[in-house]
Formats: sequence, structure tokens, C-alpha cells
Amino acid sequence: MQAQRITLNGNTLLSAKQIDLAENCFAAFCLLFFAGAFGFSSDLSEASVIPESIITLLRYGTYASTLLLLLLRPVETIKTARSNKWALGLIAIVCISFLWSPDPSMTIDAVWKEFIPMFLLSLYFASRFTLEQQFKIVLWVLVIVFLESVALAVAMPGVGLHTAGPFIGSWKGVFAQKNQFGAHSTMTMIALFMLANYAENKQRWALLLFGGCFAALLVSSSVTALALSVLGLLLTVFYRRFAWLGKRSILLGSLFVMAAISFSYVLFSNWVEILDYFDKDPTLSTRTLIWHLVINSKIPGSPYLGYGRGVFWNSPTLTSGFETIAYHIPPHAHNGFLDLILDVGLIGFVFFCVTWFVAYTRAARLAYDRKAAAYLWPLVFLSMLILFNTFESYLARLTTLYWILFITLAFSLSPKVFASKD
Repeated sequence: MQAQRITLNGNTLLSAKQIDLAENCFAAFCLLFFAGAFGFSSDLSEASVIPESIITLLRYGTYASTLLLLLLRPVETIKTARSNKWALGLIAIVCISFLWSPDPSMTIDAVWKEFIPMFLLSLYFASRFTLEQQFKIVLWVLVIVFLESVALAVAMPGVGLHTAGPFIGSWKGVFAQKNQFGAHSTMTMIALFMLANYAENKQRWALLLFGGCFAALLVSSSVTALALSVLGLLLTVFYRRFAWLGKRSILLGSLFVMAAISFSYVLFSNWVEILDYFDKDPTLSTRTLIWHLVINSKIPGSPYLGYGRGVFWNSPTLTSGFETIAYHIPPHAHNGFLDLILDVGLIGFVFFCVTWFVAYTRAARLAYDRKAAAYLWPLVFLSMLILFNTFESYLARLTTLYWILFITLAFSLSPKVFASKD
């Protein structure tokens, strides 16, 4: 929806262009907040470098401002919310999960402080901006957080680097852990690659930052992020190159699927031998042990509805057993899908799967119909979302930029919402 000018007694106080600029800046600021640009802390410290009182003020300030902007456009807000019943159902299940939670007050606190603000921002982002505008804002947010992380690593090593533990010397930037920095650098690198090669006005300067992101991945020592960055770039080129039209595209697509299946079979059937050859831990830093315990012992305790938002990993009773099998109590399952099931059960997970699949199908049609980078972005992001959450937890756990963008795209790609802005 295009912004309208604000007048008083016939005098223009703010033009449509000024309102657009203000809302673009506000949206970018909110995304920066949820991406962690203001809540960074020293290594092994729970206290943020910025005082907690300021962080709280920013949280509730963005919360209230987003709600106000949604109320100022009630028609667009309601139309956007109603455009995707599966996404709305997923949001509803998480919000009411306190009803079956073993600790309702903890779930209500997590929903109120973390989940609802993310949902409101997603709803505002989807109802207010076109896909082109969204891609532009998200790109700048990714770049700003990346540059901030690099600046912290160089100027404030005690904050931007791991200074103790097994990852000492690895870059982490504004994030709590190197893998999070690696995932962010990967998404930034892919977005810059798209801007440099597939934008209507190709931005070749983006290749310089692209190289910086790749270098940052190397110093972060996140092997997973480095591998996913290569895979993400290959997927981007593949999606962009073939429009799935004609015999040639169908043939190449079939060959790609066959090659992927064959590679996966070889990888999983020789998992331990391959990791032993490269002198790597076959348990993937105890991930496989954690997954085994979660799947076989924890999920069966409440399989259909889960334990409620944000409860499982904060409950000593529920996390008992990990210190014996996985040698420690992890902060999360290192798998976004398992964490989602622990929160809202298999029912909530089904809602997520349908929401993702519908959004992915619509994104694929859009990417092959229009060639600009902004229309390729949803397809690439939704693909990377699945890959990232295989080994880490970047879905609805705590506050995360990935969940905001996922729900935003789920609504933005709905035919009614997209047509109203097209």
C-alpha cells in the first residue's frame, strides 16, 4: 500500500515520500533489533553490552509502534492476516500453547515478549511493503549486521570473538556463537550475489562485500555454514538458470534430483566412515546424541501438542538425561524442527510444514515468472531455511530474524496480498 500524505488545516505536514522513508527506516530498525544488532554481549557473558533497560525500552517501543501502524491500516492488516489460514493457525497454536504447558506463566511470558512482537512485525512487513521493498530492506539489514559483526571482531575482540572454550579465536560478531555468525554471513553473501547478478540494475559493488562475507565464513571456522553457503549459491544459480519449461529443463531437473538422492544415499550410508576419514566427531559435536534422546524419549512425552512455547529447555525436570547421554544439557536441540515439535507438538509441526510448502510453491511460480532478484529471494530464502534448521535452531526459538522473514513471506506470497501490491 502506498503511503498517504498527512495534512493539517490544508497544509501538508508529511508527504507520501517522507512517510515512505520513515516507514522504511522503522522497518529496518525493527529487523536490526530482532537480528541482534543491539543485544550483543561479551564472550561467555549473559549481560548485554548495551544496558538491559535500553534493550527493554527498544523492545516495547518497537512493539507499540508496530501495533499502532497496523491499527492505522485496519483493512490491509485484516486482509493480510486472513490471506493465509495455515500461517495464522500456526501462530494461534503457539500463542495458546500455555493452555497445556507444564509452566503456563513461562509460556505466556515467552509468547508475550518474543512471539507476538515477531508476528506483529511480520504482519506489518507483509501488509505494508512489496516484495521488491522487502528484499531491499532485508538486504541492507543483513549487510549492516554483518559489517557491525566485523567491526566488533576487529575493534572489540572480547565481544566479537570467542575468547575461551573450544572455539577460541573464531569470529562470532554480534551473535552468541560462531555458527549463528556463519549462517548470517551465508544469507548476506547469497543476497549480495543476487543483487550483483540478478537485480534489474546490477550492483557490481556488491561483489566486494560478497568476497568479505566469504572471508568472514573462513575465519568463523563454521564448516557447516561454509558448506551451506556453497550449496546456497548453487541453488540460487540453479533456480535462476532453469525456468522448468521445456524438455531441457525437465531433464536437467530430473538429473539434479537423481544426483542429490545418490549423493545423500552415499553420505548417510557411510556417515561414520566419512567423518572418521576427515578426523571429525561422528556425533557432530553430540548433535546426534541429542536428537536421539529428543526423538525417542522427550517428544513421546507430549507428542501432539508439545510442552508449550519456551518451556522445555528451561525445565530441569524435562531436560533430565541429557547430561548422561550427551554429556551436557544443551540450550536447544540443534535442530529447528525438533525444537518446534517440543514447543507445539506434531500438530503445530504439520501447520508449519503446510505453511512452508504452500509458500515454497508460490515462490517457485513467482521466481520462474519474473526474473528480478526480489522475486527470486523468497524461493532461495525458504530453501535455506530448511537447510539451516537441520543442524541449528533458527525457527521460532527466542527472537529470530529467520522466523519473521518466514511468516512475512507466507503472507506476502498469498495471491490476494501479492495482487493488491502488484
